Amino acid sequence: MPRARLQLLVDVVVVLTLAVTAVVQLWVSPPAGLVGGTEVHAVLAAAFTLPLFVRRRFAVAVFVAVVASAWLQFELGGGLGQPFFAVIIALYAVGAHGSRPFTFVGPAAVILQAILTDIPRLREGAPWDEVVPAWFILFGVWGFGRWMRLRARAAVVLTELAEEAERSRHEQAARAVAEERARIARELHDLVAHSMGVIVIQAQGAQRALDTSPDQAREALSSIETAGRSGMAEMRRLLGLLTDGGADARTVPQPTLQEIPDLVARLRAAGMPVDLRVEGAVRALPAGLELTGYRIVQEATTNALKYAGRAPVDVRLRYEPDWLDIEVTDQGPTDSVHPINGHDSGSHGLTGMRERVSLYGGTLETGPQTGAGGFSVHARIPLEWEPA
Repeated sequence: MPRARLQLLVDVVVVLTLAVTAVVQLWVSPPAGLVGGTEVHAVLAAAFTLPLFVRRRFAVAVFVAVVASAWLQFELGGGLGQPFFAVIIALYAVGAHGSRPFTFVGPAAVILQAILTDIPRLREGAPWDEVVPAWFILFGVWGFGRWMRLRARAAVVLTELAEEAERSRHEQAARAVAEERARIARELHDLVAHSMGVIVIQAQGAQRALDTSPDQAREALSSIETAGRSGMAEMRRLLGLLTDGGADARTVPQPTLQEIPDLVARLRAAGMPVDLRVEGAVRALPAGLELTGYRIVQEATTNALKYAGRAPVDVRLRYEPDWLDIEVTDQGPTDSVHPINGHDSGSHGLTGMRERVSLYGGTLETGPQTGAGGFSVHARIPLEWEPA
């Protein structure tokens, strides 16, 4: 049930209970010394109960109306118990829904009641235990309402902060994806530029050897075809990812899978026990895919070094007929945490790896190892793919 409907239901039950019981008591067993007749007191009963329906919107005005009606009913000899409960509810509403400084009308009214009525009664000999406890009850009701208001306000603030943090997280994730795509685009730019340079050189050689060395010309044309196919595939990916990478993009040689042993050697020199296994028929792959495989191993081992300490790491690189399978697992403690949210190289960890793998239609699985402890990064990339 929605909260608003629940509040309305509670209000109906409470207010009608107070009003109906007051009217029934007036008609069935009216108090002795009743002044003005039951009709007048029935109207007063409606006056100190029905305004409670709007106490959340007009807390102070309702409190004044309820107190005035209850006081008048008491002075006319009503002697009912319902007005006290109505005052309690209205006083709580002043603390819970009244805005400063009007909320302090509640305790001010209690103090005024004590000065004008209760203290003279005590001087006349009234028992203190019939007078003083009511002060604590009234102040406690108002204070509890005030505390609930502050608590509700704090909950609203926390909700807003949580929503802002969620928006910030999504914005950071979007920026990470954009930056990583820009980086990949720059790297693909270098690969395509290299392929075009190879084509130009081979074309020049084929043109010179066309008449004198047909076999050499045919070999050059075959190389042009291979480089052209690879370059076109990378170019189509580049067109899908290209963003403004800035003027500092540099044409530098990009690492390949054949350089993973050098990467492993550097990690071992840094104190990480790394075991490298290469399975299957090793063969040359498209340059972009070679770069993707290298970056995945680099990212996963760097994060293992950062978050699992010097725990043993297994790197498995398997060449299958149609797939390149890469798996990096560490044997860190079961409760080790791998945020994989970036490191000093400037990449964006899991975001970057996922972008690279998805670019070639592959899959990436990351997470703690079941039962064995440690963390695992497993990528599968098809060797035959349709250009994006």
